Amino acid sequence: MAMRILVVGQSPRVFGPGNFQWPDDTVRALRRLGHRVRRFRYRESWAASPALSAGLQRLPLGGRLLKRYQQAHACARDKALTLTSRQWRADLVLFLNGDAFSGEVLAEVRRWTPGRLVSWWADNPCASSSFMRAVSLFDHVFVFDRSYLAPLIAAGGRSVHFLPCACDETIYRPLRLSQAAARRFRCEVAFVAWYYPERAAVVKALARSGIDVGVWGGQWRSDDAQRALEGARVARGAAVSDRTAARIYSAATIGLNIHATHSVSAGVNTRTFELLASGAFQLIDRIAGIEELLTPGREVVCYASPEEACVLAKRYLADPDGRAAIASRGRERALAEHTYVCRMRTLLNAARAS
Repeated sequence: MAMRILVVGQSPRVFGPGNFQWPDDTVRALRRLGHRVRRFRYRESWAASPALSAGLQRLPLGGRLLKRYQQAHACARDKALTLTSRQWRADLVLFLNGDAFSGEVLAEVRRWTPGRLVSWWADNPCASSSFMRAVSLFDHVFVFDRSYLAPLIAAGGRSVHFLPCACDETIYRPLRLSQAAARRFRCEVAFVAWYYPERAAVVKALARSGIDVGVWGGQWRSDDAQRALEGARVARGAAVSDRTAARIYSAATIGLNIHATHSVSAGVNTRTFELLASGAFQLIDRIAGIEELLTPGREVVCYASPEEACVLAKRYLADPDGRAAIASRGRERALAEHTYVCRMRTLLNAARAS
């Protein structure tokens, strides 16, 4: 039976970084399953920019003005969500993460929602004190990493589930590139993600070993990144759209994956499945529990250190048949088990069963 579903997800602030495709991917999957879906978009405040807020703080009365603006922004957002929930009367309200809203606002949404309140996290929910205080207001909470299940239950979560990240296979797929695009994106190892110091260690090791590495993402040209890379010239561009990322993965020989620190136990990131759906051969850092979702050595190749990443990259750069076989099996597994349509089926089945 078709459901009325409200998806609550963030859009980036004006001129802000990031590629907020997760809400759009989720909405498309729910519509493909035949449901009536409305998306509530809330935009991150421009005051969330560290550079802008720091500059304003230095002005006379700047701190006071910043606080008033943030309060007004949050008040307008909260009123809009309450009004939308009152008008839509959803069978299910799905918050993607959900840390932006206070318990009072969530209680108002519950008041006007005949159905279930659900949250799906692709980050660390325990880092949000406001969400942890309000977790009991949700009928179900889904998390991408098993390490967060116990803390959420201890905080009062009523029904907490493991639900991994996913890919949109209509965007991430093998692409036939023009000659110009192939030249622009071609490299031996491609990495598309934000800069973190632990990521720079792997990228630097690969580049220093003589491998042609291309990196796209925020902050890779920052002073901190340049110091961490120690002169390795790898940055090809800033943050890119999903469609551009898919082109990069189709042009590269190897797709590199390096997780952030909030991936602890089977918390495989979205990039994992997007690389596989693109038909890329994936070299991925080994995280605990990955075997629950993929078969290392058969569908992906895992490394445990920057040095091992170099050894494996060189091995598979010299083995095109081995790369192709692993990439093919990885794509088959991703399409069968790890798309947004698969995840939404699981989520809705759990919500309906309670």
